[in-house]
Amino acid sequence: MALDDRPTFRQYARIELERRFEVAAMPPGLDLNGYELLEDLYVAGTHLRLRQVYRPDGSWVATKFGQKIRCSDAPDDSRQRQMTTLYLPQSEAAALAPLVGLRTRKRRYKLAEQGWTWCIDVWEAPSAAAGTIVAEVETTTLAQLEAVTMPAWAMREVTADEHFSAIRLASL
Repeated sequence: MALDDRPTFRQYARIELERRFEVAAMPPGLDLNGYELLEDLYVAGTHLRLRQVYRPDGSWVATKFGQKIRCSDAPDDSRQRQMTTLYLPQSEAAALAPLVGLRTRKRRYKLAEQGWTWCIDVWEAPSAAAGTIVAEVETTTLAQLEAVTMPAWAMREVTADEHFSAIRLASL
């Protein structure tokens, strides 16, 4: 009888490979009516985030309860993070909404470029972050990530700049 088929700990996380860029203005060709509204709660004292996703008309799309932490194989590489996500029904998100933490709101647009889907996040809240625009691109391998070039519409890469991390912008 094998006793290792029901381990106490299983790896449900995935490694997110991502680069981020500061953007001064909306990229050309972007559908300004085609976005998702993201409302996030960064739970105080944890690495947990509750994300509510809505359509522009306010209708609910999804609720994600997740954790994003440094990748144990590359703790100093800001391009790599270990991410775990639970998808919840909207009713269960309501039970978690009273938790204490930092709250943010941003519009997320999507744009195809260089063979990848870029997410363009326009921050609305907190008010000190309002108007900040950050583009991010995610790939499936490090080689692909390294092959990504900065788009002409981006100002500079901010992947390693903690001032442009979501938690830092949330704390402004």
